[in-house]
Amino acid sequence: MLLHILLYNIAPVFFLISLGYILGKKFKLDIRSLSKLSIYIFVPAIIFLNLYETEINFNQLLPVIFTVIFVLALSAVGSIAAKIYRYGDARKNTIKNAIMFYNSGNFGIPLISLVFANTPVTDYAVSIQIMIMISQNLLNYSLGFYNAARGSMDFKSSLKSVLKMPAIHAIIAALVAKAIPCDLRNFFLWPAVTYAGNAMIAVNLLILGIQLSLTKFELKNKDVYFAAFLRLCIGPVIGYLLILLLRLEGAMAKVLMISSGLPTAVNTVLIAAEFNNEPEFATQVVVVTTLFCLFTLPLVIYFAQMAF
Repeated sequence: MLLHILLYNIAPVFFLISLGYILGKKFKLDIRSLSKLSIYIFVPAIIFLNLYETEINFNQLLPVIFTVIFVLALSAVGSIAAKIYRYGDARKNTIKNAIMFYNSGNFGIPLISLVFANTPVTDYAVSIQIMIMISQNLLNYSLGFYNAARGSMDFKSSLKSVLKMPAIHAIIAALVAKAIPCDLRNFFLWPAVTYAGNAMIAVNLLILGIQLSLTKFELKNKDVYFAAFLRLCIGPVIGYLLILLLRLEGAMAKVLMISSGLPTAVNTVLIAAEFNNEPEFATQVVVVTTLFCLFTLPLVIYFAQMAF
């Protein structure tokens, strides 16, 4: 299982990150301009596509409810940790984003597909992970943006920044489109939206690599490892307790448990870069959690299979 995860999930991710790193070293690229491409085009496209094409019923709302409560619980953990260690607003909000938002899309979906491969619940498990990804993206580009903006803006200004985000507009547009009694997939511009959505994963990983090429690593930075510990170790513990509290079971409980142990989302780097809120620190946390999950995720997967 570890070999499969390494070859089919980790290796492709790090290949694209490496290409971005090489490009960043070879050319002088503006990371903030690149992040705007993702934030204003690719992310809204993938949110619109997933929300429009996913049939929403009560059972599929359970992962959404779980994700919202889970993220809020992790936010509380981050706030408590920041108070204990007396972090400033910028560092506190960067750490909160790092532990609240995990790589549920380009890492989580392939992983869940692998874990549940050749089982009767493969499609069901993947659909749950898609709902988690949608929830994470919505929260990331609302609450995550608010956290990052709070590092350099007052409450009113940061709230305005969130409401201007295209991801919010994409949610509203998708809900309106679902209410229209015609299939927009037959519209002549639908392929353009599909192309933009499909580009998100590759573009975000390349941007992460470029950000890495601009980052000065501090291997002795204890805050990075502390954030990684909260994301990879404390996250699954809170996830397990929440699954018990909501009395979830079966494939849904397994997917939610595994997802709770995923590494920090690449999008946190884009958001940090957008507001210049410690993007180097955010990048280091993404890299460290992605590397360390090689050791923690197999344990989380095994526990999920045994417990549920």
